[in-house]
Amino acid sequence: MNSTQAQHSVLHADRWQAMLVGGYRNLKRNMTVVDDLNVFPVPDGDTGKNMTMTMEGGAAGIREEFDSIGEMMARFSRASLFAARGNSGVILSQFIRGLAVGSEGVTDYTPVTFAKAFACGKEFAYHAVATPTEGTMLTLLREGDAFLQCHSFEDFDTCLSALLSQMRLTLQKTPDLLPVLKEAGVVDSGGAGLVCIFEGMLSALRGEEIEDDAPVAATEFSAMTAFNENSTLEYGYCTEFILQLLRAKTDIDTFSLPQLTETLQQMGDSVVTVQDGSVIKVHVHTFAPDEVIAYVRQYGELVTVKIENMSVQHSEIQTASQPKERQKYAVVATATGEGIKQFFAGVGVDVVIDGGRTNNPSTEDFIDAFDQLNAEYIVVLPNDSNVIMTAQQAAELYNNADVRVVETRSLAEGYSALSMMDLAAPTVEELIGDMTAGLPNVTTASVAPANRDTTFSGVTIHKGDWLGCEGDTVWSAHADPIAAAMQLFERLPNMDDKQVVTAFYGNGATEQEVMAFEEAFADAFPLVEIGFIEGGQDVYRYIFAVE
Repeated sequence: MNSTQAQHSVLHADRWQAMLVGGYRNLKRNMTVVDDLNVFPVPDGDTGKNMTMTMEGGAAGIREEFDSIGEMMARFSRASLFAARGNSGVILSQFIRGLAVGSEGVTDYTPVTFAKAFACGKEFAYHAVATPTEGTMLTLLREGDAFLQCHSFEDFDTCLSALLSQMRLTLQKTPDLLPVLKEAGVVDSGGAGLVCIFEGMLSALRGEEIEDDAPVAATEFSAMTAFNENSTLEYGYCTEFILQLLRAKTDIDTFSLPQLTETLQQMGDSVVTVQDGSVIKVHVHTFAPDEVIAYVRQYGELVTVKIENMSVQHSEIQTASQPKERQKYAVVATATGEGIKQFFAGVGVDVVIDGGRTNNPSTEDFIDAFDQLNAEYIVVLPNDSNVIMTAQQAAELYNNADVRVVETRSLAEGYSALSMMDLAAPTVEELIGDMTAGLPNVTTASVAPANRDTTFSGVTIHKGDWLGCEGDTVWSAHADPIAAAMQLFERLPNMDDKQVVTAFYGNGATEQEVMAFEEAFADAFPLVEIGFIEGGQDVYRYIFAVE
């Protein structure tokens, strides 16, 4: 054992903190590489971005000094939980949560205590997925755990080096475990992201600095000019903070969130409180944020705080600061493209979250959307299979309404659910029953550009081709988007049983192209009605709801 290895036989909190930040920065550096491992051959990969933003939230939550790894991991876990987005981000946040649970009461890591925490992280990650799929990030965690349990190490340099070697071997095996990876000629992107994190952690352990070259956002000053020396404070302050309850100040086991909420309602309005263990997230509009903060500090201390003068952004004040009458139902949906977002808002969606396959919303984005509503039941339409887990995680954390997630896996399914929505339904079960009744009959199809040469679903694809897809099955590839769409419908199973097609056309589709497409479709399928809606989405030239 050399001297460098010897000094790392025990990891203190400051070293582990540097390693977590190093893991985040190395993943960020390789984010595009991870995104490009997307199985589906269109430019919508987002695994690297989702995992990076999840780690970024965690890193932002541990900027102070900590006396113990257990305390630090609890903070890192909570911050990454709220920042998590996409399936990969949610699974990563649950792995981190398991690490935190396995680190409770731990002041310093030894290789043995780290292995125990890793095992707990693996369990949490697997439990986050209803049906775990091998050949993914989960496999790297499972085999990494088995490796740690079968080997003993005297120092962390050797431990992490060996663990990384095992992870890399498992990553190279993922195409053999998941046929879709082998067909696409890539390894699992989530697993690749995990390897990037641990590579960065090992570099930080060895004292290697990984620069964070992200540009610092400039302060927005223009909006502040509307509030000057002659202004009056009409609307108060939007005050948001995270409160860590402290045993030295209160009995955490008997702490009453409803009592805290009731008192805050006397000090302001638009009060929303969320509790996660011993951490409280608060949103309140008040003219006296200092009094609010002084009040809550009798229970603990602030982790983060944000106070904004609502008079600065008057447009937001009129919709957010005025109390709303409580309604029975409210609907939250994700959508991508200005046209689709406006359409959803026009058919009954109360809050539309900017989302989609390249901009997945985080857990906190959903909670912030829930905060804007005053309803007994909130129905959520994720409209993307990669967003469902995030929505479910947000629903579990929220306690100011009964949140129900309808597992819509595409914009087409979301559109169908909204078309069957009856807000006069006497029970939320009947409302959701009506919305989901037709989903089994909905086919989601699309036309999108290929970003590489490959063979997928038995179709030979050249970079730049337009792909006609049903979900993640490619039915056609053609240099012309209309030809690709027509070949798609000609080969689409059960097309003879379909009656209506709704086509959301995206950026780049001209009026002339849409008219030519409509004419070609009418000639080929005279018994099927087709309607067009300007969606304004990127990547996908057309998104189809076929019913």
